[in-house]
Parts: sequence; C-alpha cells; structure tokens
Amino acid sequence: MLLSSKGFSFRYIEKLHNTADFNRVLKHGRKLKTFFVNIYVLKRKDNNEIRRLGLITSKKVGNAVCRNKAKRRLREIFRTNKHNLIKGLDIIFISKPAIATVNYDKLKNGILGCLKNARFYK
Repeated sequence: MLLSSKGFSFRYIEKLHNTADFNRVLKHGRKLKTFFVNIYVLKRKDNNEIRRLGLITSKKVGNAVCRNKAKRRLREIFRTNKHNLIKGLDIIFISKPAIATVNYDKLKNGILGCLKNARFYK
C-alpha cells in the first residue's frame, strides 16, 4: 500500500520562528527529560490545530556535522509522528551532547515514550 507523502511534509508554518514563541514555550511549557534531549511542550490557547516544532542545538553536541545530523533526526521524528500528537502543540527539542552517539531508533523510542507518558501522544 502506497501512502501519500503530502501529509507528512514539514511545512514552513510548522516551525517555530519568533524568539517570543520560543520564550513562551520555554517559560510556560511543560518540561520533559530524556537522556538525549530536553523537551518543552506547550498547548496553545488559540484554536489553531497546527503542531509546531523548534530546535535548539548548542556546540556542546559536537561539530557542525553532528549538530546538523541531530537536527535532521529530530525533524524526521516530528515529521513522521506529528499526526499522532494532540492538536495545537508547540514543541521545542533541546539537544544534549549524548544525542551525537545514539542511533535513530533509540532516540525515536525515547522521545515518543516520553511524549506518551506525558499524554501528548495519542
């Protein structure tokens, strides 16, 4: 069975852009911790159903190659699982240095497990 990839794209409106949006999520959002990332999640008050993602990756993670690889993995986890998240969420992933050494499946299972425990994932 072929699935249409149209619903699985990562669109411009699904990204957090403004510093004010980042600050709002970091200040008022719920903090979840895994060994590889810190996750901040905020349910927006507006009636917009779009789930948005922001990424923060510091130089402690590694060189530019490691940082970009970590961000690509986090975007992919969000992109392929966003339909299972509750509607109207703003999520920020803050990478920890351990993310550079973990494989994709372990990272994905850790993040999704953490979101399921917090009841943000259906």
